[in-house]
Amino acid sequence: MGTKKKIGNIVHKAGDFVSEQQAFQQLKAKWDELDPQSRMYLKVLSASAGSLLLIFIMASSIYNVYRIKKDVTTKLDLLMLVQSANDELRRLKESNASATSAHADLDSTPWPAYFENVASNAGIGKEVFSVSTEKMPEKPVGETKESLFDISLKHINIKQAIRYAVNLESGAKPVKLRNLAIDTKQDPKGYLDATLSVSAFTPAQK
Repeated sequence: MGTKKKIGNIVHKAGDFVSEQQAFQQLKAKWDELDPQSRMYLKVLSASAGSLLLIFIMASSIYNVYRIKKDVTTKLDLLMLVQSANDELRRLKESNASATSAHADLDSTPWPAYFENVASNAGIGKEVFSVSTEKMPEKPVGETKESLFDISLKHINIKQAIRYAVNLESGAKPVKLRNLAIDTKQDPKGYLDATLSVSAFTPAQK
């Protein structure tokens, strides 16, 4: 009760202080000079101004909330874009690592095994395939090691021979066809024997 009384005294004193001010006295005198209709208009105008101020404050708050929400959405979209780019970069790195590993495995594959693998992809079986021992040319070619091989294919058709020759020259490892000898053996069914003389190139060891 004592606290409420003190607050009441403070409010009362503040009211007395305001009422004693000259500006307040002048405004009160002006208010008293107004007729009832003017007072009503002024009250309505004051209420309207207060409503407009309240609407302005609410609109400003709603706009601020919308702006903050838009900023958050933009930042989330940017974060997702960065995350997607990171995922794509990681995928490319993994793919490149796999390709590098596969290329390293291919480089370590002996030439006879590589020739046989190309023959298999051309539909030529092991039973009709053979490769000679490696021979070296008399003069090396620059920084590259050249190996000479003769590849024999028995009892195949002309399409298989051509396909194999093309696959050798366009394969993953550098191979050059030096000569293609065909022996038809006058086989009425169209089968033949083929010998491919090739140069296989390997980067020189440093």
